[in-house]
Amino acid sequence: MQRFTKFTLLLLLFQAAIHTWASPLTLQSAADDAGKALLKLFTYDAGGKLLHTGTAFFVSAQAEGVTTYTLMQGAARAEVIDAKGKKYAVSRILGANSTTDLVKFSVEGVKKCSFMQPAGTPASKGSHLFMLPAGATKKSQPVIVSVTDTEAYNQWLYYQTSAENKDDVFGLPLFNENGEVAAILQRNVKQGATTACAIDARFINDLNISATSPLQSDLRALLIPKALPDNAHDALTYLYMLPQNDSLWAQTAYNDFVATYPQMPDGYLSRATFAAGKGLYADSEADLNKALQLAAASTDSTYMTADAVHYHISNLLYRTLTSRSDTVAVHPNWTLQRAEQEAAQAYALKPNALYLMQQGYCCFSAKQYAEAYNHFEQASRDANFASSETYFATARALELSGGDSLQVMVLLDSCIARLPQPVSARNAQYYIERAARLLHAKRFRAAVDDYNEYEKAVGPRNLSDNFYYLRSQAELEAHMYQQALDDMRTAIATAAMPLPYRLEEAYILLRVGEFEEAIDAATRLLADLPENPDCYRIIGVAHGELGHKKLAVENLTKAQQLGDDVAASFLPKYQ
Repeated sequence: MQRFTKFTLLLLLFQAAIHTWASPLTLQSAADDAGKALLKLFTYDAGGKLLHTGTAFFVSAQAEGVTTYTLMQGAARAEVIDAKGKKYAVSRILGANSTTDLVKFSVEGVKKCSFMQPAGTPASKGSHLFMLPAGATKKSQPVIVSVTDTEAYNQWLYYQTSAENKDDVFGLPLFNENGEVAAILQRNVKQGATTACAIDARFINDLNISATSPLQSDLRALLIPKALPDNAHDALTYLYMLPQNDSLWAQTAYNDFVATYPQMPDGYLSRATFAAGKGLYADSEADLNKALQLAAASTDSTYMTADAVHYHISNLLYRTLTSRSDTVAVHPNWTLQRAEQEAAQAYALKPNALYLMQQGYCCFSAKQYAEAYNHFEQASRDANFASSETYFATARALELSGGDSLQVMVLLDSCIARLPQPVSARNAQYYIERAARLLHAKRFRAAVDDYNEYEKAVGPRNLSDNFYYLRSQAELEAHMYQQALDDMRTAIATAAMPLPYRLEEAYILLRVGEFEEAIDAATRLLADLPENPDCYRIIGVAHGELGHKKLAVENLTKAQQLGDDVAASFLPKYQ
């Protein structure tokens, strides 16, 4: 950067003041105020190792500061030192944008601070701005920085400046004669560039936390906790979107919400759910009780109601208990019985079919199938609530409680009839469920139809060898022999272990009278299963049907010697 003698600098300052209609005294006052707003920034990793040092500055009376995104990347902790030498911890990230290389943050413990307010109007080409060099003191004179060019960047501007393109100026604010920050110096990434760029300070106004901020990659990449949105509605949405793998961010957000809105049950429920997920069941229980207490006493219609809180508690207990593979008690008061009781209390406060379904799920998991059926069946009577899921749950509970199989089938028919169209891969599973019951009822063609509907919904590429095997068995019983053979061969082609399916193929060939092919298939299979009695029985019966009695007896005898009890029943026919 160009060096000036004191006289030359004063002359330039005077000329700049004339150009901007400000006196040198006014400009020096603005520079003094700017110096008080400057901060030294230090960032550290999770182990406490110093990562970066650089410049930041306050932009509001609430001790909100701005620095470069580059300085904050990878930092688990940051602190600033103000012009008076006081050190403060950075407490929350208030907004971030890696593209503009800006981060806004707040610090804790500041009672009063000097700050530079973002300028309301942009700088123009040819105008002069001012900066205090890095490490400026009270006696430091402002340095003139010329705006050599401007270009539009979204609704704001990007500047080319006369400042040198070197590390110790990046992040420094450029202020006008009123002491307002007009731009922030940044690295000029053009090859061979000797002068720095600057971004319009009005970009600071775009740095904020919104309801969807947890989805923003720039914020997710920063490790320091983030602030909540400014209103309760957005803050609640924000809580639902939090990345649960970032425990510090999530825990901080839940605690901040409870501290900001201590009368809202919602925050305690969200924190309770988070605590349960971390195995902190005592903490979770305390928050659940607090939420219920607040909901019962609240008259605010915007807060979560008591019935909803009871349901939330039931659902949390149910999901926690049913997701565990061990039998260790998570909390003395966390049982399926209590989960069902919480849902019952929710229903007593507000007769909602959702609460009946929740009672049913709790009873079902406790193997109280008759009670579960009663709850599911009652919920299914609500025409506005009934769905495929409610009817399937009702059918399954009735089935396991020993109910009438015809009534189970009626309920499954109602389940299928209410499938949203087009049927999704998830909902298509209900066709498989009904097909299994149709097979048991010996309604083989109807079962094949359900398998076909399943195939249509999920697509042939997403089907397993087991699906083709099951449909082949149904087709075989329905005397749809060619279809059965085709499906079995598809199962052979797609299976990692095709030997069992190859044996089934030989059985089908024998059953449909393709005796030569049956002999060939079973003989080829003996190369892999040389002592398999089923292969010898298939070969023996096929030879017998072809009139080859000697070969029939030889192979059936061999099957009998290998332990096949069925082979003996065929011997008299071919001897």
